[in-house]
Amino acid sequence: MKRDIFKEKKYAPPYPQSFYPFWPKHAVKAGLLVMGIFLVLLLLSYFYRVPMDPVYPPLPDDGAYLPAPEWYLFFLFQPFWYLTGENTKWLSMGTFWIPLLVVAFLFSVPFVFRRRGIFHIKMSTSGKIALATVSLLVWLFSMGAVVGSGAPAKTLGCPSCHNPMMGVRQALPPANMAEFYRVERQQQINVGDYRIGDENRVAGSYKDANWQLRHFYEPTMTW
Repeated sequence: MKRDIFKEKKYAPPYPQSFYPFWPKHAVKAGLLVMGIFLVLLLLSYFYRVPMDPVYPPLPDDGAYLPAPEWYLFFLFQPFWYLTGENTKWLSMGTFWIPLLVVAFLFSVPFVFRRRGIFHIKMSTSGKIALATVSLLVWLFSMGAVVGSGAPAKTLGCPSCHNPMMGVRQALPPANMAEFYRVERQQQINVGDYRIGDENRVAGSYKDANWQLRHFYEPTMTW
């Protein structure tokens, strides 16, 4: 069976298009971009930092509103913070189904937009400005959500308790934690003054995901 092979004109010699060379254009531009990113990270780490004196570690409340890599995790875990008590039935929507739909959409992009020339739609100047504006707003909203949910977290104050000076208790909760929960904290719950992990006082657990978030936000109150 004979098959006819059609080649794109731009791939047939002589090449009418100008290729983008790796050296020096791409290498220099990519190198400058990476150097700029590292420079920003170095400046942030220099001007925004928590004192890390091994003799006197930072206090548990130190580190709030200081940039930390964990911020984006707090944004992803927000459903565990808000959907408690009777609202836990909606927890899977924010922790599984919505992320699954986002990932499925990203995987489907090559198949949805596989028609020839779909990415070569001519747009007017105003259309390009509108598209860039919408993209910028989406990015600002997502970054604002990440910063807003993570900035109050006191993650950089963790070495105050989780440090080698604690000896055998390094990275472990206080030795009397079980007694504390059985006696003092239980008394607070009985009189209705405290209900950790559940603002609605309907249900909840001391060691659920909501507790973990509260421990980051309020390490001196939730432990």
